[in-house]
Amino acid sequence: MREERRRIFRELHDRALQLLSSVRLRAEVCRREYIRDPKVLEKELLIIEENTELAVAEIRRLLSESQAETDLVAGTLERRLREEMEIFRSRSGLQLTFHCAIDSHTLPYTVERELYFTLREGVINAIRHSRASELRLSLANENGTCRASLEDDGTGFDLASTEGGSHYGLRIMRERIEKLGGRFTIDTAPGKGTRISMTIPTE
Repeated sequence: MREERRRIFRELHDRALQLLSSVRLRAEVCRREYIRDPKVLEKELLIIEENTELAVAEIRRLLSESQAETDLVAGTLERRLREEMEIFRSRSGLQLTFHCAIDSHTLPYTVERELYFTLREGVINAIRHSRASELRLSLANENGTCRASLEDDGTGFDLASTEGGSHYGLRIMRERIEKLGGRFTIDTAPGKGTRISMTIPTE
């Protein structure tokens, strides 16, 4: 029963809550920048409506236990992350760079899936909380080990303050990597930015 609750929580977090986080980001940009540009504002509001409907649909599918395990397609990790980075770059104003040295279909599907949700959550967290001007994401796969890093030049934080409490995002990111037998480390301090590193065995 406990594992089922954790599964449901992870699914809600990966699907509905990330969609709603995206909605919130778009709404903030609309309020700050597009309020005097009716055409752009209308376009953004339509996207917000669509994403909200998707979030509602995801919750309904989960509650009815009809949600499939995933809708991710194997071999699309790099493409999906690049698409996400482009969206976040255009909406947030951050300088986002992405370097990927992994060929399609070289990672096990489970690693691809967990990495996608973990890295996407990390990018969203950085955009929302770090006050950074630059965010760098890199991926490589060498000698049977996948390495990923997410680094920003933001305000950083006291790592001890994230233990327990309501810091679900970082906790779930760590759980996803560790359940693959990997390592998840955070290097940060107030005023010194943040670097998140992940290593995952792929063989």
